[in-house]
Amino acid sequence: MRNPLIWLLYFLLFSPLSLLVRLFHDPLRRGWDPSAAHYWHHLRPSEGER
Repeated sequence: MRNPLIWLLYFLLFSPLSLLVRLFHDPLRRGWDPSAAHYWHHLRPSEGER
């Protein structure tokens, strides 16, 4: 262990915070929608790609 402060910060702050985010919010919008024809998201090209 090189720096115990970094370990403490990770395990006491970032780990519980990430668990809370995953419990109450789905950042990847994973979910089953039986009425959906597909799950493809159409994106508009940016100005530089035209």
